[in-house]
Amino acid sequence: MPANIATMPAPNRETVDPDDVDQKSVVQGTARTMSELQTDSFTSPDLGVRDEFNYRPIPVLAPITLAIGFCSIVGLVWPELLAVPLAGIVLGFLTFRRIRRSAGEYGGYKLTVAGLFLSLVLFVAGTSLHAYTYATEVPEGYERLDFRWLSQQKPIEEDGRLRIADEAKAFDGQKVFVKGYMYPENQTSGISRFVLCKDTGQCCFGGDPALTDMIAVEFVNDTRATFRQLSLVSVAGTFRAKKVPTKSGQLAAIYSLEAEYFK
Repeated sequence: MPANIATMPAPNRETVDPDDVDQKSVVQGTARTMSELQTDSFTSPDLGVRDEFNYRPIPVLAPITLAIGFCSIVGLVWPELLAVPLAGIVLGFLTFRRIRRSAGEYGGYKLTVAGLFLSLVLFVAGTSLHAYTYATEVPEGYERLDFRWLSQQKPIEEDGRLRIADEAKAFDGQKVFVKGYMYPENQTSGISRFVLCKDTGQCCFGGDPALTDMIAVEFVNDTRATFRQLSLVSVAGTFRAKKVPTKSGQLAAIYSLEAEYFK
């Protein structure tokens, strides 16, 4: 080699540690992954809405609908309380429609459906049960007498005396079936006579009932009753409407029943 040719310096190559390359790749990959996750947490492609922490508020009516659904069982006991499951059905449909129209902003779908289902099933079951009971509960040979209607037939006062209303007088001597509530007395079992009241408010919380809101019941056979508090009872017998009130315990009623049946 010629002497005048200068020796070329070797390129300055920095020595690269393979471990450093691996660490940098991991850090860059982790940063990129975190950025993607943060973007996805704010925008869900499935819901199309902001869904931070995957949380959606539940309408307050959703748990209320479920609670009413459980309470609807009372409609199986008292016909008047079939209004409870009916209210649950209406509220459930309104809540269900609100959730469906929210485009995923509200949760509580399962709560609402469960409450709506319970209210619907118990309303149908209660209605069917009470309809069947009403159609079959009157014993053969007796006529149903509506106590609410009877209480509205107020006696007429003439010359200082009471005269039974003609509509109520028409049932005098008829075999009737009537339902009401037992007025509380000292005796609780083996009862041969008691006062039947139109509703629980008068027999338990309203003091002495009005004359037309009571029927003095006395069994004319071996039938005996057991006191039932706040429970509707059925009695059948011969109805009497008298000018002179019939006294039973501390109460006096213008209507009486010579009872032969109790349930």
